Amino acid sequence: MPAIQPDLQQMLGNVQPIVVANRAPLALEAADVFRGTPERLVRGAGGLVTALSSLAASTHALWVAVARDDSDRALAARGDPADLVTEDGLTYRVSFVQPEPQAYDLYYSSISNPLLWFIQHYLWDLAREPIVDTATRYAWREGYLRVNQMVADRVIAQARASSRPALVFVEDYQLYCVPGMVRAVLGDVRIQHFVHIPWPTPQYWTILPTPIRDGILQGLLGADVVGFQTRRDVRNFLFTCEENLGLVVDLRGRTVLYEGRTVRVRNYPISIDVDGLLAQARSDEVLAEEALLLSWRPEKLILRVDRTDLSKNIVRGFLAYERMLENHHELHGTVQFWAYLQPSRQDIDDYRAYLGSVLSIAARINRQFSRGGWTPIRVEVDDVWARALAGYRQFDVLLVNPIYDGMNLVAKEGVVCNQRDGVLVLSENAGSHEELGDFALSVNPFDVDETAEALYLGLMMDPVQKVARAERIRETVRAADITRWIALQLQDLREVIG
Repeated sequence: MPAIQPDLQQMLGNVQPIVVANRAPLALEAADVFRGTPERLVRGAGGLVTALSSLAASTHALWVAVARDDSDRALAARGDPADLVTEDGLTYRVSFVQPEPQAYDLYYSSISNPLLWFIQHYLWDLAREPIVDTATRYAWREGYLRVNQMVADRVIAQARASSRPALVFVEDYQLYCVPGMVRAVLGDVRIQHFVHIPWPTPQYWTILPTPIRDGILQGLLGADVVGFQTRRDVRNFLFTCEENLGLVVDLRGRTVLYEGRTVRVRNYPISIDVDGLLAQARSDEVLAEEALLLSWRPEKLILRVDRTDLSKNIVRGFLAYERMLENHHELHGTVQFWAYLQPSRQDIDDYRAYLGSVLSIAARINRQFSRGGWTPIRVEVDDVWARALAGYRQFDVLLVNPIYDGMNLVAKEGVVCNQRDGVLVLSENAGSHEELGDFALSVNPFDVDETAEALYLGLMMDPVQKVARAERIRETVRAADITRWIALQLQDLREVIG
């Protein structure tokens, strides 16, 4: 993990950073008697945690999180805030909010997931779902609002306890109402809210009842700066404020006038720790996984690394590969599609059904095309980071074709790690397309034929062009790494502070 650079330290100035997120930056991993490993603290999973850990660990920021399970509650019992040290020596100050299990379930499993997640990724089959009723309003009131208020109260208490003025960084869709709740009590606090997932059009937000959709906007507008991944998200948010709340917005200045304050709306494309990732990709564990991969690697390897989330569009990726095999028989026996998938939200019916569809489609394609020991699709459902990194190093084509995605760091991680100048096939609806689209093969994620052709072009591309495209992507990512992502946000907040 990179240390915050001196200029970023200076930009923070004499403030107390408070990071606010649903997840803590670390997790308590239980002892494994079979492997002989003790209980240990490890860095939490997910791009959000990875992105903010460097800021939190290097600036002694306080991290306010929601206790999600018994493991988090065990950590909360160590103090408030608790000084928690990971196995690699990083210290985090974490203050856990502990809602009742029923309130947490309503907040997370009824509103945040799937309702808001589905809305913000355009996933609802609107002829059938969602059904918004009394249960939805109850979950909003007794779950989402209640947990958001608990988090806001903790932020307020910690800000008041500090001898320095607080600078509050609120993260993502689970905590949309926190900025407004904090602002109502601490009028002069500085708040930034970053939304890691796409922001849809104003019309799509009208799925929700007016009090809920207005409550989300009013909560976010409690911040001084609202951050998004892409320029498109910024425009959609400004239009939503204008059309759904009737507010005055400045599209050129990217601001909203709300309750006498000017709220800035900006895009900060999230990125990766390039040097840290490359060091991981050269570790003994990854090289061992790579050796195993090379024992079965086909002549041409298409890779995808994804969670089994509906937004990732895995099924259409398989259908595109099937179309490519139908059109190019000369590739039979020489190409394989390796889908390395991490299980996601298997407590939700739609997600379990989707994983079933993914496995079923892959099995059908394998039955149709397999011959002479060749299996067209290799599916693994597991979550071993070293194996994913080994895949990154070895692909010829990396398929990243989400329906909609906030950023999708796989597109950046994969090409940065790759040792073969592999080609990126990238959905035009991935947030990363705004930065990398000129150097990738762009596809409409719904167009199976176009994606099939892109896969083929990627496999057959001239080596000189492959090198040029891969180098431009690596240069782009290195120039706009995770440190720059943090710096841009701090710069805008410093301008607000004056």
